[in-house]
Amino acid sequence: MTVPKWIQLYKNRSLGADSGTETFPLKTNDQICELLLTVRAKNGATANAPDAVAMPTIESSITGVQISSGAAIFKSYTGEINRKLATHRDGGLPRTMYTQAAGGTYAGNDDPALGWMSYDFPIRFNLKSDPYGNRSNVIFPAPLYAGVLDLTLDYNFTISATAGFLTGGANHLFDLYALVKPPESQEAMQQKRVLVERKRQNYTTTAEGDEPIKLTLSKDRFLRQLMVFCYENGIGEGIDITDMQLKVNGDVLQAGKWGNIQALNANHNNLNYYIDYYMKNVGATDELWTRIPAPIPMMFAGTSPTVAPFFTVLGTGDKVTVTTDAANDVNLMRIGSNVNPGVAVFDLDMDESLSNMQHCGVNDIELLLTNGGAGGSVEIIEQHIARPWQG
Repeated sequence: MTVPKWIQLYKNRSLGADSGTETFPLKTNDQICELLLTVRAKNGATANAPDAVAMPTIESSITGVQISSGAAIFKSYTGEINRKLATHRDGGLPRTMYTQAAGGTYAGNDDPALGWMSYDFPIRFNLKSDPYGNRSNVIFPAPLYAGVLDLTLDYNFTISATAGFLTGGANHLFDLYALVKPPESQEAMQQKRVLVERKRQNYTTTAEGDEPIKLTLSKDRFLRQLMVFCYENGIGEGIDITDMQLKVNGDVLQAGKWGNIQALNANHNNLNYYIDYYMKNVGATDELWTRIPAPIPMMFAGTSPTVAPFFTVLGTGDKVTVTTDAANDVNLMRIGSNVNPGVAVFDLDMDESLSNMQHCGVNDIELLLTNGGAGGSVEIIEQHIARPWQG
């Protein structure tokens, strides 16, 4: 009998600077079911309280996450996309501590008054219904890559005393855990199947017209999920991209309007999406850019107010305004969403049986996106099932 276990790979590891790219070796003794990367950062000396500008968060600061062995790349995405994939899988946002409080002394917990943000980034090599890979054989056989397996992080922390983080790599740290199982024979591990997730393409939407995107072709891969991320500040859902089609050899495999695909995703995954903002207000009126294109007010509570505040959702996409407030008041706001914000997914393995995926050994697989507005930032992420040697 094998006993899966969580092991700690890195503890309180400082990043080298405020921005850069660093590579961290990973142990290859055991097979890896999943990794959990937790990043925390110390707010500026006064606050991290942006007003009417993009929010400096840990999610926005982690600009690249990659798992690779030499030229073989198994995971490659931004921190935001990593958490979108996790939300689609789990039905909720990964653990998130968003606080605007002035940076203080970290005490090893999620007390928002201490001024340390903390975000989780789950890196999965397993299926939700089969977390140890016992039935599906979906797991990462790390011993096949003995001594040559790396986590690479790209990061860029906004430095500011009032609307960002404190400078210095020692103020940006991470922990890394792995859920592992003992190795098997070389022959058995070569028969495992690996969940590969990589960005296919970026582009910026135009005012109109269709955008054809050629997807990966390979006789050794199966397309399991295709995620489209689209965001533009102040723009609601389904405006920059109105429709999506997935075509195989010219025939439509799946299609739908952006909003309808999002609704199907939410229903299938029993979505319960919300995020808490622990706010330190700048002035009498504060505008928060939530990156939730259709935010739903769920709760607002003054934890130490001097006046009775309230908040409104503007008619411009993701912006929320807190009004009738006073500078330095501390308030707690919860915002929810009916959908995974900014994301629509064609899911080809909804029952997780691996029986209904699209084989990539065909002549052509194409994603067709219909543009409805200019300026949207789009990322296309492919999730494949592949053999271990197919990074």
